[in-house]
Amino acid sequence: MATRDPSRGCVDDWAWRKGQSFGTILVDLERNEVVDLLPTRSAKVLGEWLAQHPEVKVVSRDRQGVYAEGVRAGAPRARQVADRFHLTLNLRQAVERELAARRSFLRFTPESTPAVPTGGGTETENKGRPISIQSSVQQQHAEVARLRRQQKLELFQAIQRMKSAGMKVSQIARHLGINRRRIDRWVGLDTLPERNRMEPRPGMVEWFRDYLQQRWAAGCRHGRTLLAEIRERGYVGAFSTLAEFLSPWRQLPAKTTTVSTEAAPLGETPTAPAPRQVSPQVSAALLSKFRTELTPAQAEIVDAFKQQCPGFAVMRKLVLNFRSLLCVGKLAALRRWMKRAQKTGIHALTRFVRTLQQDLRAVEAAVTEPWSNGPVEGHINRLKTLKRQMYGRAGVKLLRARLLPESRITGQCVHQS
Repeated sequence: MATRDPSRGCVDDWAWRKGQSFGTILVDLERNEVVDLLPTRSAKVLGEWLAQHPEVKVVSRDRQGVYAEGVRAGAPRARQVADRFHLTLNLRQAVERELAARRSFLRFTPESTPAVPTGGGTETENKGRPISIQSSVQQQHAEVARLRRQQKLELFQAIQRMKSAGMKVSQIARHLGINRRRIDRWVGLDTLPERNRMEPRPGMVEWFRDYLQQRWAAGCRHGRTLLAEIRERGYVGAFSTLAEFLSPWRQLPAKTTTVSTEAAPLGETPTAPAPRQVSPQVSAALLSKFRTELTPAQAEIVDAFKQQCPGFAVMRKLVLNFRSLLCVGKLAALRRWMKRAQKTGIHALTRFVRTLQQDLRAVEAAVTEPWSNGPVEGHINRLKTLKRQMYGRAGVKLLRARLLPESRITGQCVHQS
């Protein structure tokens, strides 16, 4: 027996091959179940499917123009609803592009750089101490390394005491519950050996230390620029690895022109913290958060940028107002927001308003309607799991058979026969 077709549906894309080819998934928002899978992402295929299902009255979608065109062609009377998450995401991306043009103002100097506690005080006391964003990651890594070294030293000393007491290697291994190979290596030593450092190989970031030092001393401090330069010379790592490598250099005083190859002693902190360059991505993310969602360190950055970065305070207020009005459900608030954004003269905001006006009916429906693309994301994750289970070799018919409810598959077979 065929199931009733949805009157309120959601459409989104899914990847056959990431970044190359895509299909389309349709979900019944009332029953939260997959309705169908389409092999391609195109307005023609979606329009043909909707033309065969005139029961659809509401279609929730992202800002993908292909799906908007397909809905207009196949179900011209259906009400389109723009997804609220994608609207907020598009606004944040617009703000990020604007902040990228004002990168020189996105520098933050913390008021203090407290050292990581090295055992003084209780765990409860240490937990509440603020740690500077500028050096927190490096300090945490150093503290973890110190603790691991201390644990190894205690284990080494325990093995030496048991050896002096006349215990055999097998007895020590059983008593401590560790592999006897480690005991064999340590039992004949007087001191705990230092960890051997891996020699840099071609393609590793350490291989380009001399070149990076020269460029850093010459004043080039932009990570992406340095990444492009060393990739031309054979670097095969990720940007995150390079950023972690450069991070200690950014903590040196601004007047320092040379970078020491020796690591700073553990626990040593600069007396005057150097300014930290905050990326446009991070700045846009902080700009888009309400005060209650910020940590004290993040709130300090936001307050600093509101004072020193032109337009940051204005953009923050408008972004937070936009997030609020999507939950309020009043069209008058949306229209007032669009007028205020246009009057700011900020290019990113005026351009974003123009895109809203091109899809105004769907944006207004996002404010007044309860539907969104949220339910489809879970089904896409389930679809990805099924694809991986079949090593990416399954066709659309097999994926449809495994993803759709049995009643709907039976109904489609009856309809086709």
